[in-house]
Amino acid sequence: MRQVAVGNIIDNAKFNGFFKSVLAICMATTICDGFDINIFGLIIPSLMKDWQLHPAQIGLLASWGMFGMIFGSLIFGPLADAIGKKHSIMVGTAMYVILTTACGFVHSFTVFAILRFFAGFALAGVFPLAGVIASEYSPQAIRSRVTVWATSGMAIGTVIAAIVGIALIGPYGWRSMFYVSALGIFLLLAQSFLPESIAYLKRKGHNKQIGHILHRIDPSFTPTEEDDYQLAKKDPGKGSVSNLFKDGFAKNTILFWLMFLSSYTFIYGVLIWLPKLMTMKGFSIRGGLFFTMTWNLGFILGIPLFGWLQDKFGGKRTLQVCWVILAVLISTLGFINNPYLLTVILFFTGACQHGCSGALGSYVTQSYPASFRGTGATWCYGLGRIGGTIGPMIGGFLVAKKLPVGYNMMFFAIFLIIGAILATFTTDFFKKKSAA
Repeated sequence: MRQVAVGNIIDNAKFNGFFKSVLAICMATTICDGFDINIFGLIIPSLMKDWQLHPAQIGLLASWGMFGMIFGSLIFGPLADAIGKKHSIMVGTAMYVILTTACGFVHSFTVFAILRFFAGFALAGVFPLAGVIASEYSPQAIRSRVTVWATSGMAIGTVIAAIVGIALIGPYGWRSMFYVSALGIFLLLAQSFLPESIAYLKRKGHNKQIGHILHRIDPSFTPTEEDDYQLAKKDPGKGSVSNLFKDGFAKNTILFWLMFLSSYTFIYGVLIWLPKLMTMKGFSIRGGLFFTMTWNLGFILGIPLFGWLQDKFGGKRTLQVCWVILAVLISTLGFINNPYLLTVILFFTGACQHGCSGALGSYVTQSYPASFRGTGATWCYGLGRIGGTIGPMIGGFLVAKKLPVGYNMMFFAIFLIIGAILATFTTDFFKKKSAA
C-alpha cells in the first residue's frame, strides 16, 4: 500500500488550470455576499422615502439579515463538514438568490424583514465556505493570496451593486436591485464543477475521487486503488465544534470570534450608512452612490497588496498594521468636504478595509485543519455577524442624533483599534510553519 501525502502534492503543484478554475468559481460565489452588503445600503434613501421609515427602523431592518447570518453560520459550518462543502454552498446559493429576489416583490415591512432573515441565513454558509475551498485547493506558497482573492468577490460584488444602483435606482426604483439578484442562479451551474473537500472524501471512503482530483492538481501523479491518502498529522479527520477548543486552538478561536465581531461592527455600521452619511454632508443621492462605489473600488489595490503582505509577513502582523491605518483614515474621512480629496481618501480607505477583511478570512482558514476548517471559518463569520447586527443599529442611532458625520466615523474607528489589539495575542501558525 502506497501512502500519499495529500498536502505535499497540493503545496508543490504548479498553479495550473485546476487551481484557477476553483479560484474563479469561489470568487464568483463570494460576489453574492458583496452584492448583498451593498444592495441594502444603496436603497436606504429611496426606501426611507417610499415607506416613510425613520433611521431606527432602517437600522432594525438591516439587522434582520445579520440575525439570519448568525444562525445560518452556526448550522452551515458543521453541516458542510458533515455532508460536504460543495453541496452546502450550492444549497445556500439557491436559497439566497430566490429569497433575495423575492424582496423586490413585497410591500410589507415585516415580510421584507423575514425574507432578509432567511436570505442571510443561506448566504452565511456561502461566503466562508468559498474561502475555505479556495484555501484548501491552493499551493502553500501563495495560499494567502489565493484565499484573499477568493474572498475579494465580496468587494467586487459591492462595486457591481454600486454600478447597478447608479444605473437602475433612479429610473426604475429600488426594487430593481433585487430583481437583478435573480441572475445569481447561474452560479449553481459553475458551482457544480467545484471539487469536494479531500478531508470529507477521505472520511467517506471515496478514494477514487481523491485520486482523480490529485491527478488534476498534478498530472504526473497516477492514482492506484491501493493508495492510502494521508492528511496533516494534526488533522483528526472529523469535523466538530469541540475541535475548535482542542490541541491549542482554543485561544485563537476565542480571539478570532472577537476580531470578527469588531470587524463586522465597523463594516456594516459604516457601509450600510455610507450613502446616507454622504447626503448628510450635502451631496446628492447619486453622489452618495458614487462615493460608496469609490470606497469599494479600493479592493483593486487592497486585495493583491494585503494578500502579498500576508504571505510575506503573516496574518497577525498584517492585520495589526492594516487596522491601525484604517482607523486613522476613517477618523479623518468624515471631516473632509472637498469632493476630489474625499474621493481619494475613500479609495484608500476602501483598499484597507477590503484588504484587511480578506487577510482576516485568510488568516482564519489557514489556522484550522481541513477536516474542521469549514466549522472554524463559518463560526467565526457567523458570530462576527453579531457585529453586523449591532453596527447598523449603532449607525441608525448616531444618524438619528444628527451628530456630525466625522464623529460617526471616529466612533466606528474604535472597533478597528480593538481588532488590532486582539490580533496581537493570536498565534500565527501559518507564519511559524513557513519560517520552519
